[in-house]
Amino acid sequence: MIRWKNWLAGLLVGVALNGVLAESVMAQAEAEEAPAKPVRVAEDNPLLTEPRSPETLFDAVVLMTDLARPNLAHAYLQKLLEGKPNEAMLLKLRDKHGPAMFLKLSNDVRLQPESITLLEQMNAAFRKGALDPKRVDALIAGLSKSAAEREVSILQLRNAGQFGAARLVTVLNSSKDPGQRKLLLYTLTRLNREVVPVLLGAMNAPNPDLRASLIEALGWLDDPQAIMPLWFSAFDESESAGVTLSARQALARLKFGDVNRTADVSAFGAVAALSKSARQHLRGDQTWPLNDEGKVEWWEWDQASGGVTMSFITAETASSRMAVRQAREAFELSPQRIDLNGLYWSARMALELYEAGRGAEVASGPGSNFHLGLELGPDVMQVALIEANQAEQAQVAVVALRVLSQIGSPHLLNSRDGRPAPVVAAMNHPDPRVQFAAVSTILTWEPTTSFRGISRVIEVLSRTISDAGKARGVAIDANDQRATSMSAALHEMGFEPDRAPTGQEGFKIAAERGDVGLLLIEANVARWELSQTVANLRGDARTAFIPIVIYGDERIRDGVERLAAKYSRVRFVRQTSDASNMAKQVAPFLRRQQADAPTQVQRAATRKAALAWLVTLADRRHGSLFDLKPAESALRSVTNDADSAESAVFCLGAIATPSAQVYLMELATANVRPVPVRERALAQLTGHIQRFGVMLTEQRVLELRQAAAQETDATLKVAFAATLGSLHPDLRQASQRLKAAPLRRPGT
Repeated sequence: MIRWKNWLAGLLVGVALNGVLAESVMAQAEAEEAPAKPVRVAEDNPLLTEPRSPETLFDAVVLMTDLARPNLAHAYLQKLLEGKPNEAMLLKLRDKHGPAMFLKLSNDVRLQPESITLLEQMNAAFRKGALDPKRVDALIAGLSKSAAEREVSILQLRNAGQFGAARLVTVLNSSKDPGQRKLLLYTLTRLNREVVPVLLGAMNAPNPDLRASLIEALGWLDDPQAIMPLWFSAFDESESAGVTLSARQALARLKFGDVNRTADVSAFGAVAALSKSARQHLRGDQTWPLNDEGKVEWWEWDQASGGVTMSFITAETASSRMAVRQAREAFELSPQRIDLNGLYWSARMALELYEAGRGAEVASGPGSNFHLGLELGPDVMQVALIEANQAEQAQVAVVALRVLSQIGSPHLLNSRDGRPAPVVAAMNHPDPRVQFAAVSTILTWEPTTSFRGISRVIEVLSRTISDAGKARGVAIDANDQRATSMSAALHEMGFEPDRAPTGQEGFKIAAERGDVGLLLIEANVARWELSQTVANLRGDARTAFIPIVIYGDERIRDGVERLAAKYSRVRFVRQTSDASNMAKQVAPFLRRQQADAPTQVQRAATRKAALAWLVTLADRRHGSLFDLKPAESALRSVTNDADSAESAVFCLGAIATPSAQVYLMELATANVRPVPVRERALAQLTGHIQRFGVMLTEQRVLELRQAAAQETDATLKVAFAATLGSLHPDLRQASQRLKAAPLRRPGT
């Protein structure tokens, strides 16, 4: 027993002496402190002497954990924390044992909460110490000493992680000593893969020697995430020969495991890989590693400091930036490819819109992305429109259409290869903003002949003017009590609620209106059943963009989520009768879907613009090309809006249906309507009768005459007279009115 205890004591002493050489004096001073009080635990202690210093206490914690003596380990851990180890000591322990040991102890429930506290203290000290250039510089200086000291320095630099690598890059950039540069490069190759993002962040440094060294290090670190950033350096014609060769060799090593296979690394493959990755980032399909705060640690070159700096950004920001970088690199490697021109412009525009924020105006002055689009011409911008739509970048597509409206012409509406033209296809995009922008572009070109998909023009305008300014929500549920609760939840979320008992009726409401912003669907919906309802909603361009929330019993979650995974903008939540609880469940999903939704001001402006287009089309010069009949119902609703009623009445006058003529007559005879609206209705009714003939029944004509006879407003009396005259009255009756009219002399 005594021999075994002596062996343990010797082992502990050996562990304690295996510290950093540069800090041996401090360790010796700590060992000479007054003896610590013995740790009292209800078990035998295998140690012959009590640990004296923070370092030996931590050694004891590790040893007791390995020996399955958790009570002793916990006691020594408490003693260590009671001594309040300073930052220097915590960093020393981290360098010696590595961060994994602290994490291992923190996960041991028998040592908690003290083990968690120690981990947090160590992480805080490391974050602070790793940013201290003096500490890292001391480690870098140790690289030039003896082999043993060099290995200790490399170990500690490896433990310093990304911040240690960042300092190495800075020193490497400024060093003029070939020997030191070689040593620094060797050190970089000995670090862990976690430093790869740091090295990649320095790839756009202006120093070609630095770039060549970093590329060589990336090749040796053997991390696949370095492949994509190396493509451009490998084939950039403006790059130095040394950098190009280093990049191709690194790619050969990373892709094929053989540095001599540079012939298998091609410029064609570089363009293909970069453009594919850029499109993935543009769609938001790439996954980024996130820190505890849910942010991406973004490294980039800082010319002022001569090194790399790290900032915390969102995954969306990171993907937007990366899409631009990779699209630019693919474009520069093959600038004559029209698809890469369109991809690069789309990525630039997406980043601009993202950084500007929701509701911001798009810059259109000289040098702006909008201005660049004008210079690129209609062929490139059609490609940019396709790229934006495929990447689900609706706002970029809208801007591309605005550019095309200025530089395009009606011949771009012609189908190609049996497929609709890009602008025509955009009228069926899931996002209503893209649909309206496409219609506006087409109408700006003033086409004079029909084209494939022309009927969608009026359908889109009709839905757009149906937007009352405040989004509506539809609860699809056959149970009245549940539907009432869902309506209350919709109201709490800021929607004007509608209800539908079946999937078919809910689809009808959503398809006819242009202001539905959310659909709540009960999982057991009937006529259609759930899968058919969702499929139809997603398959129709009028409803494809509307967010869908399916609610039901928790037991059916897995099945419904499998269905939801097939479509975009679909989410399952647990059924509840509490409106507030339902609103809270839906809120996170809704925030994501509404992140780039149009503001109320933008929606009002779009509605106004759509009505203005209908007014233009109602002009007789356009009547033969665009049939306004599909917009009749929506226009009738707009007549209830005081600001838009007269415009809607004007449009109704161009629709050759009996129902339109009857509605104009009803507006004209309604005393509750404002005089200007009634006057416009009479004028349009007169024109309607002249263009399309009398479509009113005898009873309606009689009501019109009675209203005219009872009218007291002078302006309306004149308007009524014109309308009645358009009816081609009986000559005898008209003569009687002429005979009865008093003669007015001048001046009386």
